[in-house]
Amino acid sequence: MSITPSPDLSYYPCYESFECARLELPLDWNNQSTDPRRVAVALIRLPSKVPTSDPRYGGSIIINPGMVIVLPIEARAIIRMFRSKRYKSFPGGPGGSGINFARYYGRYLQTIADSPLTPNDTRSNDISNKYFDILSFDPRGVGFTTPAFICFPDATQRMNWKIASDAEGLLGSSSAAFELMWARKHALGDACYARMAVDESERSALGAYMNTPIVAMDMKGIVEALSRSGIDSPSRCAKYQSSTVESFDKIQYWGFSYGTLLGETFAAMYPDLVGRMVLDGVVDADRHYAGTWDGNLENADAIMKKFSDYCFEAGLERCALYSDKGPQGIQDHLDNIIASIADAPISVPVSDVRGPAVITHSDVKGAVRDALYSPFESFEKLGRIMHDISQGNGTLLADSKTNEYLSQDLTPECRLHGPYSRYCFSPPADYAEEVVGAIACSDGPDQTNMTAADFLEYWRRVRRESIYLGDRWARNRLMCVFWRLRPRVTYPDTVEGLTSKPILFVSNTLDPVTSLSKSSGQKMSRRFNGSRLLQQDSVGHLSLSTPSICSARIVRRYFQTGALPEVGKICSVYERPFSLPGNEPSVTLEPEDHTLLEALRAIANHMW
Repeated sequence: MSITPSPDLSYYPCYESFECARLELPLDWNNQSTDPRRVAVALIRLPSKVPTSDPRYGGSIIINPGMVIVLPIEARAIIRMFRSKRYKSFPGGPGGSGINFARYYGRYLQTIADSPLTPNDTRSNDISNKYFDILSFDPRGVGFTTPAFICFPDATQRMNWKIASDAEGLLGSSSAAFELMWARKHALGDACYARMAVDESERSALGAYMNTPIVAMDMKGIVEALSRSGIDSPSRCAKYQSSTVESFDKIQYWGFSYGTLLGETFAAMYPDLVGRMVLDGVVDADRHYAGTWDGNLENADAIMKKFSDYCFEAGLERCALYSDKGPQGIQDHLDNIIASIADAPISVPVSDVRGPAVITHSDVKGAVRDALYSPFESFEKLGRIMHDISQGNGTLLADSKTNEYLSQDLTPECRLHGPYSRYCFSPPADYAEEVVGAIACSDGPDQTNMTAADFLEYWRRVRRESIYLGDRWARNRLMCVFWRLRPRVTYPDTVEGLTSKPILFVSNTLDPVTSLSKSSGQKMSRRFNGSRLLQQDSVGHLSLSTPSICSARIVRRYFQTGALPEVGKICSVYERPFSLPGNEPSVTLEPEDHTLLEALRAIANHMW
């Protein structure tokens, strides 16, 4: 069964308890009358626990991810309606699949936003208790939304490219790594320009219509479709208008990482359409739209210092890299291990579930990156990996990479329709750097005049920001050096505004890529008058990477009533990496907090 795109929302049952739709929207919002081309935006909805006719129905909260999430094997199947097979991960932001994000996290996010009372609890009959749909979508060129952004003939050749790219290593991993990556980005940029610049009618193709402002326009189209679909619902009448939940004519949105930039852009373009908006892991819109890709990593190395602090506090029982020489001794040992493998890769013997493997400097840097983004989940694992590496044993890291590359079999439809057809890909693709380029590089200015010398100076600057993350981060901008596709819709103005309802920004004390202080959280919250910034006293990317009852209660209250936390509010966490207690256990948990904590732990334990 397939879903026919429609200009109105028509949902079909999909994937157990979800509903799916394909919303037809203009390819070029600024030329709808002269350009008949359309995109079919794939949407997924986890229905509210109450029917739309119930006065407690709170409408839809649109969620958008900006993260990489590796799924367990049993979850690697998706609805047949979108013609997919199994998949490995959610692409990162930009370019993350909202369909898969909702499928995996939607129920937990619904638990946070909904009233803590179950709908059949007599105490919940008061209409002030709200229950929401969780709705998400795949942005243009991403996942199940069509047309697809395709730079390779088929998924097999795309996977071959990725395997070869990964084998060549990160910037700085070898004497030839920069030259190889420079050539690869050049080739990929040319391929995408050749395939996605113009269509068969010599008009600008999809590559010109994928940047963030035009996706914000699509979100407005989704809000309008939601409004149309609710016109005849009893919940639209007087009893709903008198409730504390915003009208369906305004957006209710929960964005993460890159999803915060999308929310900021929407709020700046359509300030009167903001109902409820939570932005977690706040992107500095100025830096993003400037295309410089610098200044983001100011907290990254401080998080690695926290690894050493927590490791020493946890002791040898929980941290395999523990040293009685204290946190600095642990830090020095960690740095020595990372340096030692640069010139001495480790061979790993075959096992019952994995073939032979080789662990490289780039592999170790990848494990460090995971730990920086999600310390709660990954610090303890990083300690074990690094201890094993120090003993010349790469088994644990090799095992974690086992399912990194899934086979890409060509379907009969692909063979029938030929290379570059949409049938030759089974969305969502593995992390696709070309989709990131189509969005992020189109958001910023043309950078094709950057020379190799210019880039090397930029790379050195980013490495000074973070010795642990700089090499990986710099490659993001390198994609833009060879990106010739330019957007038809731009948004050059400052991202700011006076929204109809205030925005709730959320930032961690230490975030590896979206900082609290000099940029990002504090700066962007000041751009939107009346908004409020909630600080969570934790480390990692996004507040959800560490369980905090305090933060979750505030987000729930905001969605339920619109109430903001007091100015300067700082939330503690329930627990810290290495299973160390946080400051919240001293606070008595209400009965409903146990369900909340279960949802928070489920998210934090599977973040990256």
